[in-house]
Amino acid sequence: MRFSVESRVPFLTTDLAEFLLSLPEEYLISSQGDTKHVFRAAMRGIVPDEILDRKDKIGFATPEADWLKLLLPTIRLWLEEDLKLPFIRHQALLTAFELALAGRRQNPSQVWRWVNFYRWHAQSFNSH
Repeated sequence: MRFSVESRVPFLTTDLAEFLLSLPEEYLISSQGDTKHVFRAAMRGIVPDEILDRKDKIGFATPEADWLKLLLPTIRLWLEEDLKLPFIRHQALLTAFELALAGRRQNPSQVWRWVNFYRWHAQSFNSH
């Protein structure tokens, strides 16, 4: 995806997203934990079962570790801000961040999720 290798254009419509978000959760994830449940069911008989039932798919790797190294001073400043949200234990997050940088805890994609949440929060709640 870093080089636009993957494209899901047919699935990038607002109408489809709104429809999927309106579905009951069990349509999206089966009771056995299979994702895209209703989509897979709709494709039975059209797409071979060995394709629909694959469990070995992996996504394209993104360079989160490179991004973290490149932006480390800025990211550290962002994460040092205590958002004072009840579901974030700020000191635990900072400790986990430092452990991740030392290579002893959390993978870069987990840290990248924190960064994205913090930036989203800053844009959504601090710009007013």
